[in-house]
Amino acid sequence: MTPFDHLKNLHTKKRNWNDFNDEEKKNFNVYIINKALSFNPNYLDIVNLIQKYSIGQITQKEIFKIYFSLLPSKFKFYKWVKGKNEKKDKDKIEYLAMHFECSKREAQDYLSLLDKKTINNIIKNYKQ
Repeated sequence: MTPFDHLKNLHTKKRNWNDFNDEEKKNFNVYIINKALSFNPNYLDIVNLIQKYSIGQITQKEIFKIYFSLLPSKFKFYKWVKGKNEKKDKDKIEYLAMHFECSKREAQDYLSLLDKKTINNIIKNYKQ
């Protein structure tokens, strides 16, 4: 079971902690569960409370039981927030700085202002 399977189980309530084998119990990653739950603004208070006590004070089993009893049965997965691909952006910034004859800091502003099609056309002109 992945942490996301555990997350889904916390909502669907199909399996209790005692139903898991040792490996499945080990895969209950409190950090990932807390992070995933924190994307739902309705759960922020619960997650914040759990995080205060989860550092060595309460076990995975206790955290599982708390979430299992507090979370509603209706499961809704909130989109996982990912970091930007800075390498791609760095290349784009260099081309934009060349094109507009400006600093990389100014080119970064252009990157956020221009649409993808315009940026790709500018880059295509330099790659020929």
